[in-house]
Amino acid sequence: MFITRTKGYSSLTGFPRLSRLEGRLPVGGPKPRMTRLFLVLVLVFTASLYVEAHGRRSEERKARSLGRVSRQLDRLSSTPDLSQESRFLHEQVASLLERSRQTAAGSNLFYRLESAMENLLGASEQILRTRPRERDTNIEAARRRAVRDLERSYFRVLQGDYFARQSQESNAAEYVVTARQLYQLARAAYDQGDLRRARNLAEASRRVTSGLEDLALAAVPLPEPPRLPER
Repeated sequence: MFITRTKGYSSLTGFPRLSRLEGRLPVGGPKPRMTRLFLVLVLVFTASLYVEAHGRRSEERKARSLGRVSRQLDRLSSTPDLSQESRFLHEQVASLLERSRQTAAGSNLFYRLESAMENLLGASEQILRTRPRERDTNIEAARRRAVRDLERSYFRVLQGDYFARQSQESNAAEYVVTARQLYQLARAAYDQGDLRRARNLAEASRRVTSGLEDLALAAVPLPEPPRLPER
């Protein structure tokens, strides 16, 4: 919001509703102290309304996000014959879901936990897609895609140990093991010519490491804002 003055007249721009106050402000001559105090109170009141509305929107978004994660977790968990990797991922998401419910809406920690859950559930979705399906028709194009996805996953897996050290998760090493196992399965599928399965497992491996990265970032406190030097 901006306050402009022209010929003893105050103009409030940026808040259309406040522009109605302009006709009530005295014009001509110096502005009295009560008018300045009135403007300050209006600004404080408007700011408090914004903060309240922002907090309400954050809580509503948090509720929608956790509801979506919970439904996706229930759907994936109900899949028969889950792999060991899928069960591990679902256990972690369930634990993170409880932590998220106790975390302030709109906070950096909540967003990191939310991102971690989305990555882990995404990995589970990719594992589910490795079940028997039709083979690729364009073998050469599929092979190039598989090589590219495997390379991305390979370099991502190598970062896992670093993220495990940075995070404060007691089972961080299990994330690294799971990501490596999925990559090994992807590489084996590639060797067997099952390129679609190789791509899906490579993406699952990558997303497990990305979830661990989110948890590592959640453990890092936000930096303090800079201070202006004293003159």
